[in-house]
Amino acid sequence: MTFKDPASYADLAQGRIKHILFRINVDFSARILEIESTYQMQEPVQGSLFLDSYRIDLKEARANGRALEWEFDEQDEVLGERLHLKGLNGASTFTLTFRTSPEARALQWLNANQTAGGTHPFLFSQCQAIHARSIFPCQDTPSVRFTYSAEVDVAQGLVAAMAAEQIGIDDGTGHGSVVFRFRMPQPIPSYLFALAAGNLDFRELGPRTGIYAEPEIIAAAAWEFAENETKIVEAEKLLGPYLWGRYDLLVLPPTFPYGGMENPRLTFLTPTAILGTRGQTSLITHELAHAWTGNLVTNATWQDFWLNEGWTTYAEQRITEVLEGKDVADLRAVFAEKQLIEVMELVGTDSPRTCLKLPAERDADSFTTIIPYFKGNFFLQECEYAVGRERFDAFIQTYMGSFQFQSLTTEAFIDFLKSELPEVFEKVNVHKWIYEPGLPAAEAWHRPQSHLYDEVQQALDNYQQGIKPTEEQVQGWHRIQIFSFLQGLPHKIPVEDCSYFEQILELEKRNDAGHYSFFYSRCVASGYQAAYPRIEQFLGKIGRMLYILPIVRAMIETEWSRDLVRPLFERVRDRHHQITVRALEVLLKKAGL
Repeated sequence: MTFKDPASYADLAQGRIKHILFRINVDFSARILEIESTYQMQEPVQGSLFLDSYRIDLKEARANGRALEWEFDEQDEVLGERLHLKGLNGASTFTLTFRTSPEARALQWLNANQTAGGTHPFLFSQCQAIHARSIFPCQDTPSVRFTYSAEVDVAQGLVAAMAAEQIGIDDGTGHGSVVFRFRMPQPIPSYLFALAAGNLDFRELGPRTGIYAEPEIIAAAAWEFAENETKIVEAEKLLGPYLWGRYDLLVLPPTFPYGGMENPRLTFLTPTAILGTRGQTSLITHELAHAWTGNLVTNATWQDFWLNEGWTTYAEQRITEVLEGKDVADLRAVFAEKQLIEVMELVGTDSPRTCLKLPAERDADSFTTIIPYFKGNFFLQECEYAVGRERFDAFIQTYMGSFQFQSLTTEAFIDFLKSELPEVFEKVNVHKWIYEPGLPAAEAWHRPQSHLYDEVQQALDNYQQGIKPTEEQVQGWHRIQIFSFLQGLPHKIPVEDCSYFEQILELEKRNDAGHYSFFYSRCVASGYQAAYPRIEQFLGKIGRMLYILPIVRAMIETEWSRDLVRPLFERVRDRHHQITVRALEVLLKKAGL
C-alpha cells in the first residue's frame, strides 16, 4: 500500500517522476524564472497526474505532440495549488512551460546593494522543506527521487551555480547572456534541488572540494574552509564512500535563513560561519555528513525528519571527536542537551512535537526545531552503547549501503535495526525514544558529561552567589563554553552585568553572531535598552533564523520592547528570506502583534 505524505498533493499510485530536463531563463528585472521542463516518468501514466505547485504561472502542457488538459483544482495556503494534468493516456514524458511568481517561497532575489560587492544582483533558492513546488511543478515529497539536467541562462557577468555537475558554458539565447549547463546523475528528492546566480568566484580547496563566494569574501572563505578535504576523508571512514563526486560550498549573502543547506555536491552556507578562526567549521562537518544521512538515505516524509537530522548530528559528533578531540565533542554534547531541554520546555514536554516520529502536518516547516537533531543523536548514541562502537560502526556501513538513494520511514528503519542489532531492543526502550514525548528519565540513558562544561557550570554557580567570573578565568574558553555560559545565565540579570560580560567574553573581538544571539536575548530580558540600536542593526543584517528568532521571542516577552517588535520587523522585512518572514509572522501573530 502506498503511503500518503500529508505535506504533498502527490498520489504515488499514479506514478513517479524519474528525470527532468530544465531550460531556465533568470529574469532579475521581473524577479521570475521562465522555465520549460520536460518530465520523464518511471512508467507510462494512465489518466491523471497530480503535481504540487505554488503560484506557478503555467502557460502550456504537452505530451506526445499534443496539448494536455490541465487545471489547478485544489488550493491551500500551505500546500499551494494542485496541478491536475489530465488524459496522459499512456504517455511517459510531458513538457510544461511556465513562469515562477515573484513571491515564490523558494527564491530570494537580492538587489545589488544587498550583496557584499554591491554591483550585481543575486538569486538563491531554498527548497527545503516543501518549497521546490514554487520553482517547478513536482511531486514535492522526499519519497520521490529523480535525476535532472539543466540549462540556466543568465546575464553576462553573472555565474550560475547548481547542486549538480557543471558540464559546460555556452553563449546564451539573449543578447549578452550566458548559458551554464548542469547534470545531476544521482537521484535526489525535490527539496535538494538548488540554484544560485550572482557575481561569484571559485577556489579549489582540494581534489574533491572547492568554494564559491563573491570576490570580496572569496579569500576569507577559502581560508576558513581549507580543511574540507580532511573532513571528507574522516566522514568516509565512518559512513562509507562519498558517492556524489565533488563537495563544494557556496557562501550566500547574509539573508540566507539557515546555517547551511546540504544540497548535494554544493552546500549552501551562511556567511556568519566565516569567523577568521575556523571556529565554526563544525557546521561543515554537519552539512557534509548529510551527503550520507539525508541525501543518500532520506526521510520518506517530514514526519521522519529525525532520520535525516538525528543521524547527521550523530555523525557530526563522531567526526568532531576525531578532528577536535573527545573533550570538545563531550562539551558539544552537554551543550546540546541543555538546548534540547530548553526547547522541549518551550514547546511543551508532553507535546507530540517532542517525539522523534512527528505528527502528520501539512506545514513541514513547522518541524524545524532542534529536537529531531539532538534527541535523535542521543537515541543513536544509546544504540551504540547497547552493542558497542565496533558493532554499531559496522551497522552504519550496512545501513548506508542497504538504503543508498532511497527514502525511508521510521518504521522501516526500526525493522532494519531489529534485524541487524536485535540486542538494542533488550537494552534501549526504542518505542519510548521514538514515539513518546520528552526524554527518558535521567537514569535510563547515558547523559553526556564534560569537564569543560563543568568549568562553565562552576562560573554560573558562583555568579548565582554574587561572584562574577574574571577576565582571566574565561580566557581561552572554547566557543561552545561561551555559548554555554550565555545560555546558562538567569533570564534576567542586572543591566550593568550585560556590558561586563560582553567585555570579559570579548564578544566584539570574536565577531560571532551566534554569541550575540544569546547575548542580545539576555540584554532584552534584562532591560538593557542601550543595546537596542545594535539589536536593530543585528536583526537587519543577520538572516539566520537560529540567531534572530530567540531575540524576537525575547522582545515579545519583555514589556519595554514588546511594542517595538512589529515596527522593527516591518523595517527589516525586505532584508529577509520569505521563509524567515513567515516564521517571524507566526511569532508575532501568536503574540497578537
